[in-house]
Amino acid sequence: MYIIMYHYVRSIKNSRYPKIKGLETEFFTQQISFLKREGFDFVSMEDVKKKEKLTEKSVLLTFDDGYIDHYLNVFPLLHQNSISGVFSMPGKIIREKKVLDVNKIHFILACVPVEAIKDKLFKRMNYYRGKEFQFETNDELYNRLAVANRFDDEDTIFIKRVLQAELPERLRNIITEELFHELVTDNEHAFVDELYMSMEHIRLMKQEGMEFGIHGYDHYWMNKLTEAELIKDIEQAKDVFDGVIHPDDWVCCYPYGSYSDDVIRTVQRMGATSGLATDVSIYHPEQHDIYKIPRLDTNDFPPKSDNYKNFS
Repeated sequence: MYIIMYHYVRSIKNSRYPKIKGLETEFFTQQISFLKREGFDFVSMEDVKKKEKLTEKSVLLTFDDGYIDHYLNVFPLLHQNSISGVFSMPGKIIREKKVLDVNKIHFILACVPVEAIKDKLFKRMNYYRGKEFQFETNDELYNRLAVANRFDDEDTIFIKRVLQAELPERLRNIITEELFHELVTDNEHAFVDELYMSMEHIRLMKQEGMEFGIHGYDHYWMNKLTEAELIKDIEQAKDVFDGVIHPDDWVCCYPYGSYSDDVIRTVQRMGATSGLATDVSIYHPEQHDIYKIPRLDTNDFPPKSDNYKNFS
């Protein structure tokens, strides 16, 4: 079966951030029409866990990070077509009303050419290195981290990896905050309201048949946390979504696809009964671990491409 992953779904080309990487709303509408026309069978996360109604043409739609796009542009179309989606968002968005660093990085990259961002990043790394923080040279980090993937070039990957995981956490926060305020906006509170769903949106969507997963509290790379840190992160997320997810039967959507055997054992003990990864593959229920469910990207399907046909 096919499990499709979505992030931003909005009118991108007409927005203030036309370089943000996501799916145009009109393409999402076309994609749903394509899946229906080609005889795909839309299933729920509960169906996936039970494995009873799954076929080669079953498809599950998953939406990460809790963007307002999912309430405004996705939910109405799913509801109209009696389709259930799985929506996973970090708890910090709701509880602290702060823009996640991962999203700050997205919008920094959408506002300024990547070469200019890399130059600003290098200068800040040089400024902070050796004072309070100790870390590799710029060249050493670049040579180790700048490896392009399916959707990003070397420089973009480097910027993401440095600011998401490689630098000391407090320094990542400092530099990301500085770049966000300089290049995007200094009104973070207003940006939160523009970017994310609220708990009221979530409750309404759940009432109308949408499903929700845990995406951590702080959108950390889970496989880089200690067991104690991971437990704290999950406990905070479960507390935020109390009444939205069942405490002993929930899906863990790993931020950045960052799972490990230790992560799986921990979330399993804490009530997770399945896990959504970012490994690129069709999902074969009899072969894949239920805690390592692979997903294809929305860009692997029409109208963006026919890449989905290349996976087996």
